[in-house]
Amino acid sequence: MKKTVIVAMTILVFIGMSSYAFSQAKIGIINAQKLVEGTKRGRQISSKLENIGKTKQGRLESMQAEIKKLEKDLMSPALNQETKEKKALEMQNRKTALKRFVEDTQREMQILTQKEMQKLQEEIKPIIRQIGKEKGLTIVLEITAVAYFDPTVDITNEIIKVMDSK
Repeated sequence: MKKTVIVAMTILVFIGMSSYAFSQAKIGIINAQKLVEGTKRGRQISSKLENIGKTKQGRLESMQAEIKKLEKDLMSPALNQETKEKKALEMQNRKTALKRFVEDTQREMQILTQKEMQKLQEEIKPIIRQIGKEKGLTIVLEITAVAYFDPTVDITNEIIKVMDSK
């Protein structure tokens, strides 16, 4: 019985100390998506990625049009068997090339997006630290990791102002 009481008291003391320590912490929140959309640099990155995506989309549509033309040509009753076989093989090769193009493009865009976002993150980190120190914050969390917060602890707009002033 004594051990149970001692363990229970130890737990209560620990919880009390943890609650006290946590209540003393000053927390800041940032919204990474808003930082990307709200900063000049973030919009430049988004625009760059969008332009690359449009170029890739144009190439994709061109490849799809070529395949459709081949499919239409294959339906022609005027083609002899040898020509049909050649066109069927060519169509299969183009479909394979299209599939590879899509996979390569997805991988390329994912890598490029990660690379650009990592650069942006490295540019923003010192600003977060600076604002955190100025405000006496103990920790700064990204909004996706938080279930609830008081909007007054959101430092996103401050970061955007500093980023765009550079």
